[in-house]
Amino acid sequence: MPAVNNKQIYSTVEFDAWAYGENLLDEEKYLIETYLNKESKILEAGTGGGRILLEMKKMGFKSLHGYDYMPEYIEQAKQRDPESSICFTVQDATQLKYSDSSFDQIVYLQQIVSLIENKIERSKAIQEAYRVLKKQGIALFSFLCLDSRRQSIQYLSFLMYLHITRKIRGSHCSLHYLPWLKLGGKPNWNALCDRQPYTYWYSLHEAVQALNKVGFTILAIGSTYQIQQRQMYASPESLVDEPIKGMLYCVCQKT
Repeated sequence: MPAVNNKQIYSTVEFDAWAYGENLLDEEKYLIETYLNKESKILEAGTGGGRILLEMKKMGFKSLHGYDYMPEYIEQAKQRDPESSICFTVQDATQLKYSDSSFDQIVYLQQIVSLIENKIERSKAIQEAYRVLKKQGIALFSFLCLDSRRQSIQYLSFLMYLHITRKIRGSHCSLHYLPWLKLGGKPNWNALCDRQPYTYWYSLHEAVQALNKVGFTILAIGSTYQIQQRQMYASPESLVDEPIKGMLYCVCQKT
């Protein structure tokens, strides 16, 4: 039987990728080097096995903290940091135990908000991120981006297929909810049957609105394509008519 929620996915077929992953993506490295201060106190959400924080440690970042809701991941992260120089804890993104304004900078990459299946809990996760960040602090977010799927002929065909099959079944499920196309690095053929679990794919407008709603100000925004060109935009409006490929990345400030 297929897994019925994302937590089961992370504890089974996707476990190795999240627990033992290494190195930074080019986009992650660019954002971290460009927008984060190595001397600041930093929190990473959904750290998994600590991939990003362990690389940031090598880069010279001093005060690093990370959490994940999977105890198995936190155990792996701690084993990969034998000096215990990084503070890893088990926490839920929607109910963080940190005090208000605990961190100078926060890292919400790896599209962790998009992996939360419930709308209310996604909103809570963003609210909690805002709460634990200090005023004028910097936040890095990434989202699964539906616009990138709509701009791709290959994926647009799949979206049309899902729209038709859901309509035939009488399902009112939004196309923002999409099944995993790959699991464990292999094609997930259950996606053709529109099997859960789903991940949530934000539109550009919706992601910006969700961040603005809690008080974040957008400093820079772009997709994987823009980062590869080293050209992030200062406003979402500037991005509307540009190619959107890959993930959506937002650099925010708590004002």
